[in-house]
This record gives sequence, structure tokens and C-alpha cells, in this order.
Amino acid sequence: MNERKMRLAYIFADYLSTLAGVMVFTLVRFLLVSDIRMRYVEMSAFFGSYGLKLTLSLFPLFMLGLYYLSGYYVNVTNKSRVTEFLSTGMSVAVGALIFFMVVLLNDVLPRRVMNYEILLVFFVCLFVPVYLTRLVLTSLWISHWRGSKLENVVVISGSDTCPDAVADIIVRSNKCIRSIIGIDVHNSDIQAELSVSRLSAAMRDAGATAFVVALPADNPELILRVLGCLYPLDRAIYVSPDDYTLLVSRVPYDNLLSEPLVDISRSSLSDSVVSMKRASDVVGSLAGLLCVTPVIAALALAIKLKSPGPVFYSQERIGYHRKPFKIYKLRTMTVDAEIEGPSLSSDNDPRVTTIGRFMRKYRLDELPNLWNVLRGDMSLVGPRPEREYFLSQLRVRAPHCALLHQVRPGLTSLGMVKFGYASTVDDMVARLKYDLLYIQNISVSLDLKVIFYTFRTIFRGEGK
Repeated sequence: MNERKMRLAYIFADYLSTLAGVMVFTLVRFLLVSDIRMRYVEMSAFFGSYGLKLTLSLFPLFMLGLYYLSGYYVNVTNKSRVTEFLSTGMSVAVGALIFFMVVLLNDVLPRRVMNYEILLVFFVCLFVPVYLTRLVLTSLWISHWRGSKLENVVVISGSDTCPDAVADIIVRSNKCIRSIIGIDVHNSDIQAELSVSRLSAAMRDAGATAFVVALPADNPELILRVLGCLYPLDRAIYVSPDDYTLLVSRVPYDNLLSEPLVDISRSSLSDSVVSMKRASDVVGSLAGLLCVTPVIAALALAIKLKSPGPVFYSQERIGYHRKPFKIYKLRTMTVDAEIEGPSLSSDNDPRVTTIGRFMRKYRLDELPNLWNVLRGDMSLVGPRPEREYFLSQLRVRAPHCALLHQVRPGLTSLGMVKFGYASTVDDMVARLKYDLLYIQNISVSLDLKVIFYTFRTIFRGEGK
């Protein structure tokens, strides 16, 4: 079963179990609250009331929104039962409290303490069916994976005996492993033989789903070269953190039964932050499009009057998980600007039109990017997307640029705020450290800071 179907199964199960919980609570509430029994006399009248119909229509959808914001639907293929229990309890507690403050406080109760009893009963009526349903689904997925989706792990080592030594660590990592293959590399191998094509062939022959890098820490050049070959393969890359790594970095570790192998091929972004970031992107892009549509229309008219050619233009960029997408912008250059091939813009670029120079100064040409944000191609804040033509050159200079595709590219970014536009590949390399720093520290507060400084740049006309 693919990830999309699994996500839909969880959503559908949550909806039905939440609806069932509300129905059970409604019955209990009718029996506990004498004022409701006096008002409606018969239970059928209470169940047919307008208020209850509205609750049954809206509250399950409200809870699905809370479950989404908690990040529960982000990673559906690798769930921890403990994390699932805590996430469900937290979401239900928040939902029950909000519902209690909005609806249940209107009940006339004989004793004040019954407020707390009603709230507790509501929590239990919601939590039990939702969690039990989730537990059954998660257990079924886990049993299915253990039976049919075993992993082949390729160990990249610096000696013949290292793969055997690392094998024990991998087995203790609580992963479903079918076999372990070792590849012994030395510095000379990296310089002369080891390449993406060689590792791709090894991965294809072994059916590899992950790599474990077990190289000596006293040879950082070797490690960097190996990682440079592995990053473009889009597979999990695990390392076993040493004492220094544990001291100076944040090592994500949420499975107490496993060995702390660290996946350095992905960011440590929590599922809840991913969900909240996407929700804010949708709200922000919708509000932004409503506000700037008249501005876009005025600029489009100016472009049409001042420069022959189309008003908008689209260009293929590489985005989330290295998937290409079409980015939409207001045209700032002449129609034949890249007749001789792709090239980056620079200060005083003769290809830029008069109105285009004005739009670039205030970054108005990027307003149509809000449509890309709404579609899900981009985020409000994230590394700026580049074309494959320039990414291929960047990968030669800085292979770790593959990490940029762990998150959606952004309308603005920390790299844009701290560095600005890149006119050369050297500029891209220099800006890369800011984008990687952003990925390692993503938060709502950091996004708000980047947006604030972006607006300051726009109002000062410091774009180019």
C-alpha cells in the first residue's frame, strides 16, 4: 500500500472514530446532565437537536485539523507506538478543552465539580476510539513491513573488517535488515575509482535502501568525498555519532530500543512543524494573493506597454525531493535574454528592461510565486529554487547542496536575507551555508524573522 493510501486510511479512521466518540459522549451527557433531560424529555429529541447536528458536522472536521497540525499525517510509514500514544493524547486534550470552553460550559450543572468530570468523560470518549483505531492500523502496517519490506544496507568503510563490526550496530538499530554488504574504500579509491556511477551500480545490484558510513574520523577529506557521492542517490545515509558529535550537535533519537544511528540525509524537522509550516503557507499565500492581485495587474499592464513579449514567464526549477516544477514570475528581461543558453543575472545586466529593473529592486517580479506557494511547489520561507543547469555545477563544488531539497523551496530565504541574489556559482556556494543553517534551525519564529527582514529589504529597495 502506498503512502497516499495509508494517509487516507488514517484520516478516514480518525474521522469515524472521532464521530463515534462524540456520539458516545452525547449519550453519556444526556444521562449525566439533568437539565438536558428536563429540556428535551426524550433522548431522540436531544439527538435530533440543531446544536447536536452542528456539532456532529463540524467537530470531527475540527479534530482532523488538530491532528494535521500535530503532524500525525506527515510520516505515516514509520510510526512509533509510544509517540503515537502521546500525540493522540495531546491532540484530543486540546480539542476536548476547546470544545468544553465553547459548548459544554453552557450546561447547567448541579455541582461545579461536574465541569471537570464532564471534561474528563469527553476526553476518554474521544481518546479511546481514536487511539485504538490508530493502534490497530499502525500494528498492521508494522507487521506488513517486517514481513515484506526488509532492507539491504550498504556499509561504506575504510577496511575489510569494518563492515562486520558495524553490522552489530545496525542490527541493534531495530531495523528490518535482509542483508549487509560492505564496500571498502580508501583515499586512492575515492580519487581514482569511486564515483556516483559505481555506488549506483552497487546499490542497484544489492537492492540497497540505505547506506551506513563507517569511515575513520581522522580522514575528513575521505568522508566528504564519500558523502558527496552518496547525497545525490536519494537514499538514507546513517552514521553512528561519536562523542564530539553528541556534544556539538543535536542528534535526533526517539526510539529507545534502537542504536542511535543518525540519518544525515534528512533534516531533523519535526512532523508538527512541517504541518504548521504548510498550513501557514496556505493561509499566507491566499491572503497575499488577495492583497497583491491589483499590484500584479498594474505591473502586468506596465510590462505590456513598455516591453514587447508576454507579461508572465515560467521556468523549470528543482524543488522538494528534487522534483521539477514550473515557477511563475513577472517578466523582467527581454524575450531573447537566454537565446545563447542559461545565464545568471548580475548588476547592470543589459538584458533587464526598465520596468524589470524597478521590479527587481523591490522584488515585485516574484509576487506570482505566491501561486506556487499555494499549489505546494514552494513555501513562504525556504531555500530559493535553482535550475538543474546551475545545480549540476553546484553539486560539483558542494555535493552537500543535495540537502537543500529536504524542504520546499521558498519565496524568500535566510540566504536571500543574509547574502542576496547569486550572480555566479561561487555566490551560490557562499549562500549555501545560510540555507543549510536555516534547514537545521527551522521554526515558526525563524520564519517570521526571515519574513520581517525580507519586507525591510523590499521597502528599502535593496533588491537587484
